[in-house]
Amino acid sequence: MVLLVKIKCPYCGFEGEASEFLYMYEVTLYVVNSRVEREERERPLLVICPKCREGFFLDNPYKCFYSKL
Repeated sequence: MVLLVKIKCPYCGFEGEASEFLYMYEVTLYVVNSRVEREERERPLLVICPKCREGFFLDNPYKCFYSKL
């Protein structure tokens, strides 16, 4: 069974399948004494609309932060 996920852009209203959108994951590398250290923050996936090229998050990027307060 194949589950088709529809995503709607909050900027232009374009709606399409998940495979039509671009995805970007931000990573920061911390180098300490010539070694790469693990980053403490969790970063959400940025979804980029193929029509207007605006990026948006599917989930609140501050959700993890708020849950620790």
